[in-house]
Order: sequence, then C-alpha cells, then structure tokens
Amino acid sequence: MRQQMVLGTFIFGLSRGFAYDTLDRGSSGGWVRLNIIAGKPKSSQVGQDLETLAFRGKAARAKGMQRLDELRALQDLRAPLPLVDGLGRNWGLWTIKSISEKQTSVIDDGTAMAIGWSLILEEFVNA
Repeated sequence: MRQQMVLGTFIFGLSRGFAYDTLDRGSSGGWVRLNIIAGKPKSSQVGQDLETLAFRGKAARAKGMQRLDELRALQDLRAPLPLVDGLGRNWGLWTIKSISEKQTSVIDDGTAMAIGWSLILEEFVNA
C-alpha cells in the first residue's frame, strides 16, 4: 500500500481516500531585529524556532469525514507523534497544532460531498 506520510497511526494517501495535495514547510533562522532609536536596527540571534508543517487537501463524503475524526482523535491524545514519509524517512516527533475543515455540498443526512481540510503540525523537541 502506497502512502504519502504516516503520523502516528494515521496514514495519508490515495489508498485510504485521504491524500494531501500541498505541504508547506516553515523554519526560522532564529534572527530577531532589535530597534535602535538613533540608527538602523541591530540583528540578534536568539536560537532557531520550531519547524512547522501545513498539509492541505480535499476529501469526499463520509469517508473524508471519518478520516478527519481519526485525526482529531490523535489530536485528543495531546502527545507528540512520529512522522514518517512514504520513502521511509523519519521526520521525528510532531504535535498537532490545529485541524480545520470546510464542508460543502452537504446533503440531507449531514454528509458533506466535498471537504477542504488543513492540518498544522509543529516540531516537538524536548531535549
């Protein structure tokens, strides 16, 4: 079974009907600006910030709604989770910062025909 990523026990991929189509990775170099009254600001190194990953995708119908419930159950664990990509690369531990969804074309039983979703992860470092 092919997969894009695995977060804890959750598998992202077409085979599970829940694939992401964009992944944004953010990192900071740890530089801040210190304003000076009579001159240009000075740069200061305060240490690198934690990395973030933002996944975005589209899902459909009850299966997509179920997958989002599975992600929220992982979020409810309030614990860092291992992240491994489809090539076997271990990305380390990550925490779920937020999950959002937008349901559209909702039918009479409450099932969304289309769901746009996003997941924000933050690197977990506790060493």
